[in-house]
Amino acid sequence: MNDRPLIAHVLYRLDTGGMERIALSVILRTGERYRHAVICLAGFGAMHGEIGDATVPCLSLDKRPGKDPGCYFRLWRALRALKPDLVQTYNLGALDTAPIARLAGVRAVVHAEHGRDASDPFGRSRKYRLLRRWLQPFIARFVAVSGDLQRWLRDDVGIAASRIVLIPNGIDTARHVAVAGARQRRPLLGDFAPPGTLLIATVGRLDAVKNQASLITAFRMLCDSQPRTGTPLRLVIVGEGGERKRLEAHVARFNLGDRVKLLGNREDVAALLAECDVFALSSLAEGIPLTVLEAMAMDLPVVATDVGGVGEAVIDGTTGTLVAPGDPAAMAAALDRYIRNPDLRLRHGRAGSERVRSRFSVSAMVSAYAALYDQLLAGRRNTMPLRPSVEPAERRGH
Repeated sequence: MNDRPLIAHVLYRLDTGGMERIALSVILRTGERYRHAVICLAGFGAMHGEIGDATVPCLSLDKRPGKDPGCYFRLWRALRALKPDLVQTYNLGALDTAPIARLAGVRAVVHAEHGRDASDPFGRSRKYRLLRRWLQPFIARFVAVSGDLQRWLRDDVGIAASRIVLIPNGIDTARHVAVAGARQRRPLLGDFAPPGTLLIATVGRLDAVKNQASLITAFRMLCDSQPRTGTPLRLVIVGEGGERKRLEAHVARFNLGDRVKLLGNREDVAALLAECDVFALSSLAEGIPLTVLEAMAMDLPVVATDVGGVGEAVIDGTTGTLVAPGDPAAMAAALDRYIRNPDLRLRHGRAGSERVRSRFSVSAMVSAYAALYDQLLAGRRNTMPLRPSVEPAERRGH
């Protein structure tokens, strides 16, 4: 009999995104210490194939849009069959499954908050705050990935401080090492951004909460302000999602088709970032976005909206520049400073890389999750050390 505890991870879907990437990092790096299972409420999603481990069961409950009471029964039945020792749920889409897990006999439920829902980017919905508060008795711990979310859960939602654990997101910095000369050669993007071009990048799912339309507007302002003899500018947007057609129309409206490229989801994000000069994030709400950490690890200065936990990663004036959300003019001005000052780009890029390596490692993040699981599973025989393992190749635009 296998005495490793079983952790069941309940997500809405395994779509391309930072939250899903964190879940996979924990699953794939703790396989010697715990068994894992994944339950997707509404279909597997694009990242299902990245699990790549036949010992990790992955179930889909095929939840119908809107209310689907039958999905709760299917979840109860799945948990009764799996008999997990602990369930971890993720974000608002899986929050209301905590009572089902307890009814199925699960000893403890952990709920992770990776960022507010796109329909409520500032966390002001009374309904959703009350839902979290009402479900508090069913949830042993709330995980916040940023200090901003931790304070919000405690002060605005009303979750007891003793039930909240802060575990910042982390990345595998060994995968994100700036490649010497890549920005000069640009083997991937050279046809679009030849030598002498300054290349701005953003990575993220094409969703209204990411607000790439505001970045495109800022980029148009930037191009309009540049003299004809100035540095040629290009913008690449990596990621896929429901906003693609709207963003393509935005690009066409501004006649930027030769300067802005939507690349879709890519497996070579690190290599793409190695060819860029500045990273931009225009989100209306965030936890601590992995894309920002990855860009910093690649020696890129970051211009980002000061939302959620972004300011916990990007130090304004040291590793990048923070601007107000929904202010394209402010973003354009911040980007312009880096365009005009190569030394500033270099200085802030190097400082960002040092900060990520010292504060946001994937090993520290995974160890924190393991310590939380062990605390809640006290009494189970589990003394195996946590050893690093290798994840499959990245495939995303968060």
